[in-house]
This record gives sequence, structure tokens and C-alpha cells, in this order.
Amino acid sequence: MNPNTPPLQWDIFCRVIDNFGDIGVCWRLAHILQNHYGQTVRLWVDQPAALTALHPSVNAALNQQWVQNIQVCIWSDQPHSFSQQHFAQPQLPHVVIEAFGCDLPAPYVLAMQHTQPQPIWINLEYFSAEPWVAGVHGLPSKQANGMDKYFFFPSVLPHAGGLMRETNLLSLRDAFINQQDTYQAWCKAFNVPLPLKNHFKISLFAYQNSALTALFTLWATGSEPVQVYLPQGQFLPLAQAYFDQPLHAGQTVVTGQLTLHVLAFLPQSEYDKLLWLCDLNFVRGEESMVRAQWAAKPFIWHIYPTDDLAHFDKLAAFLELYTQTLNPTARTALVEFMQQWNHQTIESASWSAFRQAWPTLTQHSAAWVSYLDNLGELTANLVKMVQSKR
Repeated sequence: MNPNTPPLQWDIFCRVIDNFGDIGVCWRLAHILQNHYGQTVRLWVDQPAALTALHPSVNAALNQQWVQNIQVCIWSDQPHSFSQQHFAQPQLPHVVIEAFGCDLPAPYVLAMQHTQPQPIWINLEYFSAEPWVAGVHGLPSKQANGMDKYFFFPSVLPHAGGLMRETNLLSLRDAFINQQDTYQAWCKAFNVPLPLKNHFKISLFAYQNSALTALFTLWATGSEPVQVYLPQGQFLPLAQAYFDQPLHAGQTVVTGQLTLHVLAFLPQSEYDKLLWLCDLNFVRGEESMVRAQWAAKPFIWHIYPTDDLAHFDKLAAFLELYTQTLNPTARTALVEFMQQWNHQTIESASWSAFRQAWPTLTQHSAAWVSYLDNLGELTANLVKMVQSKR
């Protein structure tokens, strides 16, 4: 971004569909735009309680508030409430982000149409590495009111949007990992048990997955001690069933070689540190999957399942690109294990092969970060595209 460019005003609209994924992406974009690129950002969200879970300082009862220099507004579906809120503002922003095809309020679109100059209208899409994305990214779609709406795709493909990260994320990660006092203090502050010596450390975050029981059994009966961090969430009932007892945040249970820690839900700003501490990260959806890639650790992605099973095409496209420089053995081990996890069935041989490939996958994860950096960071690419349209 040109440092001499005056800051622009941005509106980001988000409807919460996937628990914390949608609002997690939107908040992170707002935060980076404001804190790292000096932009003025207003975030509209229909379920502010989801944002409160990620950022406890957000008061879900307030219609408008300022949080970390970002204006957070409730996006109400009441027929007149939005227009009253909106038209109280002196003018429309320079840029409007419609996150994940959430459809802007009709009065707002009408105001955009009759404003000069019209705001730049962008549809921030879901992550995809499918080849067709590179041909669509950045293209306009002519709307019924004559305005152009531009597609913007987060992706690991060349000539697409890239992945989002803070400008100082990698230096923060390296400092955290290499300073024992720092991560020990963090563990104490957030009630995260310290990593155990000689244990294979795993963070476990996923949608409901019936393969969890098989995985727990493999870890409990395996030849090495395994330490698992389980944030509270959809997995907890399955873990309770496996251990045949109620589980709560702060509790540790042990069976065989498996030590399981149940964690309270971490604020978004702290989740990266758990990823950095672990040897392997199970992640889900889009937001945590992106953070796992920047963590430079092997990860297993539980992609958001869709009724039409299109998510398997997206998973295959990502794996095709992500594994293209791996040797055949490591590639097969990663692909088979990740596909089995998404099909909710895990075989003993698959976990064994993955574990044997882990050193190679660790080296690959670090090299992958360099590849991502060469694509350009998502927010920087987005700002650049906006400037090109003005």
C-alpha cells in the first residue's frame, strides 16, 4: 500500500452462519485493515454474541460500540431499523465488503446506487484452491442496479487473493516459540497445561466427527505418549462418551498413552499460540485452517461440510496444490489421513503412516509459509485492488 494514500472508509457486512468462522474472518480483516493499514472500518454483524465469544470486550447488547478502533454495529433485520441506523451516517463508505455473499440490506444498496462516487462493492468469498478461482478472482459482476460487484477469493492459488495475516505475525510466532518464559507465562494466564516432555502434542478443533473415538483409541494404545488440547465445543460430548464421565474446561484426564486437557474457549487473539505450541493441529472451517498454515506446523483440515458434498472437491483441490512438492510417501500419508478424517473414519494404518511422515510434513509446513508469502498477503492484495478501481 502506498503510505501517502489517505485512509479510506470501509463497511464490512457479516451474517453469522458457521459458529465463529464467518465473524472470525470478518473481524480479523477489520482489525488488520485498521491496525496495520490505517483504514477506517465499520463492521456490521447480525449476531454480536458470536463476536463476543472471540473478543470478550465486545458488548453484545449494544447497537453500536467502538472496539480496538473499529466501529461494531448490530445488523438488524427489522424492516426500518437498518435504514434508520444507516441514514444517520453522514455518507457511505468508500468500500463495501459483502462477506460470503451475505446480501446487503436493500435500503443500503439503493443508497450506494445514488451516491457519487459510488462505493467499491466487493464480495469476499470463501476460501478455495479450485483452479477456476484464478480466472474469476477480481472480476466484476454487473448487478441489476447497474453497479459492479467484484469477486475476491482467499486462496493459495497464484493470481488470487492470498491468505490473511498480520504484518508482524511471523516474528511474534518465532519469539513465542523460542522464549520459554514467554510461553510458560501465556500457559499460566490462559490455564493451558504446559507441554509435556517426550509427548506428541496435538490441538484438536473440528466439527462433530465420529472418527474421534477411533483416534482416541489409537492414541491411548499407541507406542508414544500423546498430549491433546481440546477446546470446549462440538467435540466435548464425544470426548465425554469416550472417557465415560463429564468433562469441563480445566480438567485433565488420562488413559493409557493419552493425556487430554479440556480448555476454555480461547479468544481469537490467543488461539495462534496454541497452534504454535503443538506438533500437529486439527482445525476446521476457514479461519483456523488459515492460521494453521501460518503456524508452519502440520495440520489436518476438517472442511465445512455442505449438503451437496461440494466440500470434497474443495478439499481435493487444496490437497493437490498443498502436496505437489512432497515426496510420494508423505503425500499419500497426508492425503489419505485427511480424507479419512473428513469421511469420519480413521484406520490404524493411516495414522501410523501419517505419524511416520510427520518429520517430512513439518519441513514442508515451514517451506509452505514462504510459498504463501510470495502470493502476497490478503489484506494487502485487497487494498491494492481497491486502489486500482478508484
